[in-house]
Amino acid sequence: MYLKFSITLQLFILIDEYLHESGYTKCGRIGCTQPRRIAAMSVAKRVSEEMQCKLGDEVGYAIRFEDCTSEKTIIKYMTDGILLHETLINPDLNCYSAVIMDETHECSLNTDILFGLLREVISRRQDLKLIVISTAMDSKRFSDFFGNVPIFIIPGETFPVEVFFSKACIEDYVDAAVKQSIQIHLGADDGDILVFMPGQEDIEVTFCFSERLNDIEGANPLNILPIYSQLPSDLLAKIFQKANDGIRKCVVATNIAETLLTVDGIMYVVDSGYCKLKVYNPRIGMDALQIYPVSQANANQRMGRAGRTRPGQCFRLYTEQNFREEMLERNVPEIQRTNLVNVVLLLKSLGIQDLLQFHFMDLPSQNNLMNSMYQLWILGALDNTGSLTQLGRQMVEFPLDPALSKMLITSVGMGCSSEILIIVSMLSVPLIFFRPKGKEQESDAKLDKFQIADSDHLTFLHIYIQ
Repeated sequence: MYLKFSITLQLFILIDEYLHESGYTKCGRIGCTQPRRIAAMSVAKRVSEEMQCKLGDEVGYAIRFEDCTSEKTIIKYMTDGILLHETLINPDLNCYSAVIMDETHECSLNTDILFGLLREVISRRQDLKLIVISTAMDSKRFSDFFGNVPIFIIPGETFPVEVFFSKACIEDYVDAAVKQSIQIHLGADDGDILVFMPGQEDIEVTFCFSERLNDIEGANPLNILPIYSQLPSDLLAKIFQKANDGIRKCVVATNIAETLLTVDGIMYVVDSGYCKLKVYNPRIGMDALQIYPVSQANANQRMGRAGRTRPGQCFRLYTEQNFREEMLERNVPEIQRTNLVNVVLLLKSLGIQDLLQFHFMDLPSQNNLMNSMYQLWILGALDNTGSLTQLGRQMVEFPLDPALSKMLITSVGMGCSSEILIIVSMLSVPLIFFRPKGKEQESDAKLDKFQIADSDHLTFLHIYIQ
């Protein structure tokens, strides 16, 4: 079953309750995937409140390094990566009676692989129900992929949004967003503001416009709040709290606020026109987050945020010509722009020898697949015939980059596993260094006290030990 609509949390709850009341939870769990950890956690928390149960009992969630479920859990929210790794232990997903895949229009790497695997699982398990949910996808293409399954188009209630384009190309989108936000705050009617920025760094720079408001005599106070993936949960909760009377709320967010999170009261959207995408850099042999223009589909998703509860306005910091002639209709799927070493290792562990025959929703390039196999051969995870080695079977058990997995496994024989475990852990989390705006030199001076000139890895170890 494929659903295409502007989904609300309440409708998500109705789907879960329908499956529960129809008896699906008697023979297995209902699994619900989200592409991001913050969405899996927040939706699970809200659904548990709606069902009046403790989070972790009947309703729970599982993300990387955190499992908030129990034996009583019948509805499990998780990232798509968690479900993907569960296929290693249970290829037929026998513990699930239904799987709901949400936000599939994001075309994440894990979602693309899950599509291929679930297509095979459904052919073996006629009792498993699969529901694919998207707000901006080619439904016919999805229906054909899963064998001409039924399509349900459920329109969401939206209000008209007036769109304003920039008259000329803008070089400094951060400064332009600040000026536009101040202009809205000083001259527009009541209603909160949502500003889209590419990443956390730009969000922190955007915060400086609160200082500009202090220089404007008679300006009303403005409550500025950030949203990004690494935001602590206590700060995230403030986003959804209603502002005090007379205080306008301005939320500065990454593309996580396009569809995953809905903030009530938003009437004005300021769209920088950029986002961060993970792209493979062959020069350094790693994936890197780089800033790219958003697609038309993303731009329309951002615009729709202003019309959720009442008519709104969207200010696009790019020209109409840029939108129509230069922006892609939708983003290039992640599987076609990132390193596939982890994917190849996973598929090999599942017994898929001929990767070119695997049913990919979005077909990756043959060169990318062959290069990934070559990297795994160098690491010793594949033998000369392309089959998985014993070392490769050990490596796939770790939720890490294969190079880090091998480093951890090899360290045991060298008697330095505790030190390598610290280094691998430090490399597996967001960057631990923080350079506040305006205090860059002071931050660098503090870091120099811990710096090991010969190695960044030893610097991480030294910091942890200190």
